[in-house]
Amino acid sequence: MQIFVNTNYDFVKYRFVAVAFSLAVILVGAFLFRQHGVNWGIDFAGGANIALKFKGPVPMERLRADLADASIQQYGKADQNSVLIRLPQQRRESDYAGQIVAKLLRDLNPGADPAKLDINYWGRDKLTDLLATVDPDNKGTRADARAYYAKVADNIINRRSELGLFSNTQQVTSVPGVTTGIARVLNERTYLGAFNVLNQETVGPQVGRELQQKAIWAVILSTLAMGVYLWLRFDLMFGVAAVVCIVHDVCVSLAFLAMINGEFSLNIVAALLLIVGYSINDTVVTYDRVRENRRKLKTRATLEEQLNLAMNQTLSRTILTSGSVVIVLIALILFGGKVIHEFALILLVGVIAGTYSTVTIVPAVAIAWNNLTGRKHDIAGPAARPRVEPAPPKEEPTTRKRKAV
Repeated sequence: MQIFVNTNYDFVKYRFVAVAFSLAVILVGAFLFRQHGVNWGIDFAGGANIALKFKGPVPMERLRADLADASIQQYGKADQNSVLIRLPQQRRESDYAGQIVAKLLRDLNPGADPAKLDINYWGRDKLTDLLATVDPDNKGTRADARAYYAKVADNIINRRSELGLFSNTQQVTSVPGVTTGIARVLNERTYLGAFNVLNQETVGPQVGRELQQKAIWAVILSTLAMGVYLWLRFDLMFGVAAVVCIVHDVCVSLAFLAMINGEFSLNIVAALLLIVGYSINDTVVTYDRVRENRRKLKTRATLEEQLNLAMNQTLSRTILTSGSVVIVLIALILFGGKVIHEFALILLVGVIAGTYSTVTIVPAVAIAWNNLTGRKHDIAGPAARPRVEPAPPKEEPTTRKRKAV
């Protein structure tokens, strides 16, 4: 499918404007990182993430009073009564998330009998222990008796997972496998807590530092690997230009992250690695077209002319590929939810940066390299081959005519 046919845009002409714009964006991002620091996520700074679902409206004021240092935000849709709690860095290794959840269980269930089991919080093993100990169906102490109650407990927990949490006892006692005796025990020995823990995780400070180092090395090594590939596939000039292009796209994406004060998490690392892979895609296509044109052109052409020709020839493909990716990313930003919002946003910026860097930054680096190396890449077509000078004509030996006597 061709959108642009026989175009002749002078992309190379605007390379200096593009370089100036990119440098300005990157410098602004660097300044913001220097002023405010990197907003490391839980994965890198250490801390805890806790996702809770409540029976009723979220007691936001109570949560903020109990967890003054935490970041609390809506999790999912508003009618789901769920929140995501992010707790800051801790100085020592411990089950930080578990400690906070235990505190919230006490504070948000003030009238609860400590001898009873919170069926909205505890899992299969605790519920199995309770039923096997009381033995409401008189199964005895045999191994199959515990397996019987474990199956009932599994059904109850699976039902809770489907609902998010139990809001009334009827939802519990109507689970398949719950007999009259088991229902009686559940009514007498359990209660419905204020919330259910959808997810909780703790990252210690040591693990966070290790993840920081691994994330940085992942981006650096993947960038260098792409450059080495293009060096071997094409030549050193294109390899260096590709590395500069990838570094540019990553730096622009990070600068945008600094501008929105986004959180640097594992999702952002995944987005950066995707940008590295995507950025090289258009570059390889352009390089391949330059190489192909060198065999086809019948007249001489400078490197600038070769790059312009290749980018105009691949313009339709570039627009179609980038446009389809942008549409998907916009859909993720609008409908993907809060969890992947920054991931999709950074990926969108990276795709846009990768597209315009292919037609502006890569040519700028390639042309600068060509100028520094004596314009060795100004070749194209048979006219560039060494000319063979014709041999000078041989002089015929002159014969002297004798004068007639």
